[in-house]
Amino acid sequence: MARGSPGLSIAPAVMVAAMAIGLPTSLVAQSGDAGWYQWGGPNRDFVVEATGLADRWPDDGPPVLWSRPLGVGHSAIVEGDGRLFTMYRVGDGRNREGPWDLEETVVALDAATGETLWEHTYPSALADFNFGAGPHSTPLLADGRLFTVGTYKQFYAFDAATGDILWSHDLVAEFGAPRLLLRPVVRSGYGCSPIAYRDLVICSVGGPGQSVMAFRQADGAVVWRSGHFLTSQAPPILINVDGQDQLVFFAGQSVNGLDPASGHVLWSHVHDAGNDLNLSHPLWGDDNILFVSSAYIAGSRALKLLREDDITRVEELWFNSRLRFMFLNGIRLGDHVYGTSGDFGPAFLTAIHVPSGEVAWRTRGFSRASLLYADDKLILMDEDGDLALARITPEGMTVLSRATIFETTAWTAPTLVGTTLYARDREKIVAIDLGDGTAAPVASPPTDLSGTWQLDVDASRIAGPLLRGGGDGGPADALHITQAANGTLVVGNLVNAGQAWSYRPDGETTVPVGVNAGLEVTSRWDGQRFIAEGALPLGTDGPVTQLREVMALADGGAVLTIAVTATTADGEITNHLVYRRSGS
Repeated sequence: MARGSPGLSIAPAVMVAAMAIGLPTSLVAQSGDAGWYQWGGPNRDFVVEATGLADRWPDDGPPVLWSRPLGVGHSAIVEGDGRLFTMYRVGDGRNREGPWDLEETVVALDAATGETLWEHTYPSALADFNFGAGPHSTPLLADGRLFTVGTYKQFYAFDAATGDILWSHDLVAEFGAPRLLLRPVVRSGYGCSPIAYRDLVICSVGGPGQSVMAFRQADGAVVWRSGHFLTSQAPPILINVDGQDQLVFFAGQSVNGLDPASGHVLWSHVHDAGNDLNLSHPLWGDDNILFVSSAYIAGSRALKLLREDDITRVEELWFNSRLRFMFLNGIRLGDHVYGTSGDFGPAFLTAIHVPSGEVAWRTRGFSRASLLYADDKLILMDEDGDLALARITPEGMTVLSRATIFETTAWTAPTLVGTTLYARDREKIVAIDLGDGTAAPVASPPTDLSGTWQLDVDASRIAGPLLRGGGDGGPADALHITQAANGTLVVGNLVNAGQAWSYRPDGETTVPVGVNAGLEVTSRWDGQRFIAEGALPLGTDGPVTQLREVMALADGGAVLTIAVTATTADGEITNHLVYRRSGS
């Protein structure tokens, strides 16, 4: 079942401190902030609109904002509204034989601190993990829901704010999907990262007539199933061909275009690596050319797609068996694709002219690498744990800075949100500041928390006793929040003798936490989250010595989530409250 930080017992007097404001943990995926909601970022291509990145790093590398242990696995990190989501398994990240736990975990972290907000752990047997333990698939954020698929096709939909399970499917038990890929010698587990389209979440499944399946995001109902092709690990992408949305699945022996609304297979073209290990995601351009690449006995090819009378025609422009993107990701910039070519031999960072297939240049100096492009710069993370910053053009690459970040294999593509890079290897996860120090200040509040809010007891998670009504130290049944034009936030409740709390963004206020005790609190807006942090003045006694609250809206403004972490004489406790707007 879902779980948060370990709960500690707490006295009713301490709960009074959290009575008016529960705890702030919320997020609304795709709510307009510059988040990273899926594999490959906003457009699923690892090309990001960003500014303010430094042109060079200090000699000892860019500043590390925080670092913490995580676990093995290769799931990339997604972010929304100040929260990070990924998957891991407890085990030895340096040993090819483990040991590894027989379960895996979906985790939500505070992007600012790395603190665990919630986790869900479920049984997961070991697969062939000689080349790295699973899970391998990257989560997906859409409309306040988090979708994940585990090593053996355990498919979950979570409330991203609370970690509550909304629905789930065991794709093997319920639909007869094969547990693992059918042809590889090494069968390490499921790796396809799901994709959203309108109100659907779509992923590979496998089995007759259901190579790909689409589920309704709200309730998990099957909307369509399609395809008889063998599945692979490659993440699907969405493209638009002459005005028509198409879903591209790089399958085990072919690359296929589907209608994302119905699952109808629009076109198919053979590309067989001999073992279903088509791993890299396809790359699409405005010229209607699709680039696909694999290692082993395949290679790279470019396909020109054109629609004529509602039929998509596929023309193979070229094929090169010596250009082999083994796994990790490439990027496309203009007419060129950049990525690491090479399988079990030497690996070269390579630039390829897509229309012609001509190799523009090759360079050594890095192992196989994941690439990300932002602010006219290339960010490169190679499998040896080296992070680099470079300028890249069709004429060549100039390395600007380089630093060693990890000590174990780094096969996970990094995530960039603003000027913060989130990355992981097989042991830890880090947040790195890539900014040049000129980042613009946070804009004015993007949301209004004003309203009358009713506590949803079933959706809330409280580490201490669940005492309703607030009078005995539990959460208030109702909150009355006023957010004035000058920015001041006042939070009141219906508890007799309960005192309202007041916040002044970018300023300081005092909030009561007991008889003659008050915390000195500073507060600020962080994107769409409202964050308040406070401590007792020196020499003052009180039931709470430190407090951190985060408030945010979800579900289109109908839900207020509040996370409160309080430090007391007995230790630290974190609670999560969910309030629903009165009348909604």
